[in-house]
Amino acid sequence: MLIGARLKEKVKPFAKKVHGIAQGYRLSILYLLAHEPMEVRDITDHLGIAENLVSHHLKQLYLSGWVVKTRTGRLVTYRLNEKAFLEFNRLFEDTPFAKTLTRYYR
Repeated sequence: MLIGARLKEKVKPFAKKVHGIAQGYRLSILYLLAHEPMEVRDITDHLGIAENLVSHHLKQLYLSGWVVKTRTGRLVTYRLNEKAFLEFNRLFEDTPFAKTLTRYYR
């Protein structure tokens, strides 16, 4: 078990990632993108909020590494960044909790 400075160093890279999703609309966007990649207009239609607000939240998700974007002409498609989700699991990988989960989800 890590404590003190070593624990602080371990969690440091994850703090920005968690901050990037610490908002209801951002979690909703992640949920939508877990179903399929989408453009801003699609997300706007699903959430019923202004396009500029969706764009703001997508920018924060992009900057914190949760989503990636692909540009085709003027259209930008967003999808989940699989690597970000896998990396987040590393925070807990050395804990008894993670070992218990592994037994249940094999």
